[in-house]
Amino acid sequence: MSSISEENNEEINVDTLAENKKFAIELIEQAHYSIDIFTQDMDDAIYNNKKIETIIFKLAKRHPGTNIRILVQNSTKAAQNGHCLIRLAQSLSSSVFIHNPAREHMNEQCAFLIVDKTKSMYRLSANNYNARINIMSPQPARKLADFFNDIWQHSTPDIQTRRIYI
Repeated sequence: MSSISEENNEEINVDTLAENKKFAIELIEQAHYSIDIFTQDMDDAIYNNKKIETIIFKLAKRHPGTNIRILVQNSTKAAQNGHCLIRLAQSLSSSVFIHNPAREHMNEQCAFLIVDKTKSMYRLSANNYNARINIMSPQPARKLADFFNDIWQHSTPDIQTRRIYI
């Protein structure tokens, strides 16, 4: 299993859960100001771990203008299981945002991660782990970022993941 570095501008293809998780962590570790995640159900096996939670927490605290945006089609299971990204959204409400796409995008089958609009990990189908990782190749990341931004503009905050004040 190879590793990524900021100098690597080649596309890396992976096909296992372990590789997806490893590269998601490596990409998120390289974030300076933004992380965008498009997911069906919060991808528990990839994103729900202490390492990612710690990295995002430190990033948001170090850089108050950081934006971590998550578009999730269905967060029910993640909310029930106490997903770390939901905890972060609840405790870092000015940096971490979880939204649901508008109805016309609820059937998107892909899943992806974009870091600083220059790095990306893209799966054509959220149901498998065949992914393309692009590091410092801004064109694929920019296309995904444009797609993500279009969906984000018409999205609504996810009510299942909001913090409840009593």
